[in-house]
Amino acid sequence: MSQSNSQIELCMRIDDALVEPLENHFYELTDCRWGIQQKEKGDPYYLIGYFADDDRAAAALRDLQDVFPQLQGECKRTEIRDEEWQNAYKAFVTPWSDRHLHWIPLWERENVEPPADAAVVYLDAGMAFGTGCHETTRLCARRLLDDWQQTPAGELATRRVIDAGCGSGILALSALALGYRKVAAFDFDPDALKVCADNVRDNPHLPECIDFSVADLSQGLNGQQADLLLANIQTNVLLPEVETIVQALHAQSTLALSGILTHELDAVESAYRESMQRRFGHAPKVDRRIDGEWGDLCFWL
Repeated sequence: MSQSNSQIELCMRIDDALVEPLENHFYELTDCRWGIQQKEKGDPYYLIGYFADDDRAAAALRDLQDVFPQLQGECKRTEIRDEEWQNAYKAFVTPWSDRHLHWIPLWERENVEPPADAAVVYLDAGMAFGTGCHETTRLCARRLLDDWQQTPAGELATRRVIDAGCGSGILALSALALGYRKVAAFDFDPDALKVCADNVRDNPHLPECIDFSVADLSQGLNGQQADLLLANIQTNVLLPEVETIVQALHAQSTLALSGILTHELDAVESAYRESMQRRFGHAPKVDRRIDGEWGDLCFWL
């Protein structure tokens, strides 16, 4: 994300009841400039946004209030410059790692030294959503790592990975860093592909062999057969698109679904289990994991 000499910070105290709905809304935004902060447990929550100028800040606030008309409290405007802005932004994004995979913010490139043989992805993609800080992204990354551990090294380059609804492209880039070479990623939002291009540019150590495209699920999966299909997409899309997603699998595929709230897991599992039973003639193996209020499902045929 490019940064000017100053940014406009908007800050508003919010009711606790708005935290989860706002986080779910931010999760759906590709380039999110909003975040929610709570200094200590029990302290009030604050909605905070950073914008290039007053016009963009005002437009972003109006858009958010259209969705959440409850946001009518006092909104404090502050102009912050240079290092103040950078430090405020960094509070939302921190390094993350699991096993062989390391996600490192760009500004920590000189400060964080991963293991010599680590798979590293450098990121600078807006606020907390799309940078790997969200639970759903971490859940999907762990399924990618499981697949990497279970696949012989000599087969990684030919194993077909599809990142459906790729957002900032972090999962596709992670697959590339781990050694997969047949990687496709798509998102219906053209702005998402711009963020993907930025992240590709910021990782020159990775080969540029990801097939990125602007597409919805029907377009992106049409005629595709994935060995590993990653879909970090919310339930209101996963459920009506069951058949579209299952059609992109073959008899030895692995399917990882994330973006599912914990109370929705049973419904999603049932729908996909039944569809795969019909298509392949036998029920898949299923596993689920929980991270906070979010869960995932992994199916093996």
